[in-house]
Amino acid sequence: MASALIVSTTEYAAKFSDVLARAGYDSVRQAYSGIEARRMLGEYDFALVIVNAPLADEFGYELAIYAVENTTSGALILVRSDICEAIENKVEDYGAVVMTKPVSQEGLFKTLKALRANHNRLNNIILSNRKLQDKIEELKLVDRAKCILIELEGLSEEDAHKYIERTAMDMRLSKKQVALKIISLKQHD
Repeated sequence: MASALIVSTTEYAAKFSDVLARAGYDSVRQAYSGIEARRMLGEYDFALVIVNAPLADEFGYELAIYAVENTTSGALILVRSDICEAIENKVEDYGAVVMTKPVSQEGLFKTLKALRANHNRLNNIILSNRKLQDKIEELKLVDRAKCILIELEGLSEEDAHKYIERTAMDMRLSKKQVALKIISLKQHD
């Protein structure tokens, strides 16, 4: 499930609670200003930020841009129809979505589902990126350990690689853990 932050100068969370729940958002919080919303974005992980513009301390598109640039949250801005195009032009390059008020329940539901799918996709990309970064770090450490074994033990690169793999298997450790042990032993010499 996912959580949503509604930012509005008026009590707005109750108005959307049913449609948010249907769209898969199980937790809804409300902020009453852009400043309060930014603080909450720093403290909690929201899948979605809904901005009922204008806010008391800013219009609201600034907050939507902040949310999509600094978090994995999707952003939805609700505006009057006469300014919709102008706000879309300000936020479209950031990926924030603009809808006109009053909002139809079905239109809102479809938009919320799409934003949630995008949030899930972004989180999967971030997870894959972290795994790749971990793998790159492991490869760097293993290469560094192999260089130490080549330098200090006179092993070939192939033998150094086999030594790290065999030690990892025998000791039931990862190659990264074995490499870190070899590097730490070198540092203590």
